[in-house]
Amino acid sequence: MAQLMMMFAAMGAMMPDSFGGRNYREELTPEELAQIERVRLQKALERKKQQGLKEFNIDGIRIWALNEKNAVRKVGKLKQELSSSCC
Repeated sequence: MAQLMMMFAAMGAMMPDSFGGRNYREELTPEELAQIERVRLQKALERKKQQGLKEFNIDGIRIWALNEKNAVRKVGKLKQELSSSCC
């Protein structure tokens, strides 16, 4: 078993860093990056809805929570952290 693990480790060390694909961070256009960001945000929104979260707007702050009581608590914690960190 140990020899098999050593063999896999040696094979992994000899593998190239890339498999001939393009380096996405360097070659994407700004429009493609914007599209990826829009899709990412849309999927995050869908995940939050699947988890049963709702969006609340409390004192001008948008927050995702299960219910209004939790949303108020989260906003209070956020305001407390912001006030303690700035001064």
